Amino acid sequence: AHLRLVTRTNYEEHPVYMTLIFKAYSLRTTSDFARAYLFLIFLGVVERLGALGIDSIRDKPGQPWRIFPRACIYYVITIIRYVLMMAIMNSFVPMLLVVCFGLALGQIIVEGIRYFRMVRAIKKANGGGAAGFAPLKTPDTLADPYRQQHQTTHLSESCC
Repeated sequence: AHLRLVTRTNYEEHPVYMTLIFKAYSLRTTSDFARAYLFLIFLGVVERLGALGIDSIRDKPGQPWRIFPRACIYYVITIIRYVLMMAIMNSFVPMLLVVCFGLALGQIIVEGIRYFRMVRAIKKANGGGAAGFAPLKTPDTLADPYRQQHQTTHLSESCC
């Protein structure tokens, strides 16, 4: 299938090259393309999960050591992004689509993880009740549904 996609000049077949950081691979057969595509999809998913990993390590006052793991993860993510950029720069449109698919799949996984974390936090806040449902209304809250709740502004809240 991919033999037709291999570039042809003067009736000679030239392979498509997938360039990674210091090495270029020639993709000649369908299995070569399949391995390259799966590798790029894997890199896209790992890149998005790494970005989630950086967000998961929270900064806390008095714990400056948390900067180091975040910087290490960012270093690895930057290398992965560079590899993905080099793979796209070969001007082979299907490879661009595969990289975009890998990043989109990774983002779907990240959003799913964030959603389940949010559901778990809501369940924990509600005391293990059903997630997403408001607590039952008591008779005093049913009496005046238009009662104004105390509203605060960001200016009235303390910063610490």
